[in-house]
Amino acid sequence: MSLYVILSHTPVWVWVLLAFLISRGITAMSPREVPAGRILIVPLVFLVWGLTGILGTDEFPTRLALFAFGLVAGLAGGRALAALMPAPRRLPAGLLAIPGSPAPLILILLAFATKYAGSVALAMNPDAAVHTEISAAMAAVGGLFAGLFWGRTLGQFVRALQADGEPVTLGALVDLVAARSRGSAGAAR
Repeated sequence: MSLYVILSHTPVWVWVLLAFLISRGITAMSPREVPAGRILIVPLVFLVWGLTGILGTDEFPTRLALFAFGLVAGLAGGRALAALMPAPRRLPAGLLAIPGSPAPLILILLAFATKYAGSVALAMNPDAAVHTEISAAMAAVGGLFAGLFWGRTLGQFVRALQADGEPVTLGALVDLVAARSRGSAGAAR
């Protein structure tokens, strides 16, 4: 099958998603001030994308376990990645000053390429045994990338709280993410 045939049979939504993710990755390369909640968009996209790939499969429990294993490994890797960057700073009005990094764009491109290649391999290979192996690998890799994005994001949030000398609790993390909406609502009164 030629590259042209593969690309032309790719649904339009895949290219729209790729364009959106690349735009987010390019934006992340520059230092910016952003509401903490907005930083959750890309991790949510990869979590949902990874889970939708395993829903409705014949071996859902196995795929979910592989996804969860990848997610846990990715969370650890993402936290380690966040530790390599300068800590974000909390700003008034619920904003975070995030240092620029090429890491999100690199992870986005790797995750997309892996998912795309796996999907093409599934579409091109009718062999049930090979199909099962590819699906299992994609479940684990989907979890890994979702975990990398979530771990990095949570690591940034934790480091922002620590830089302010605040204890890192679930409540503090929720407050950090919700601060922008509370600040906007308070300003409107």
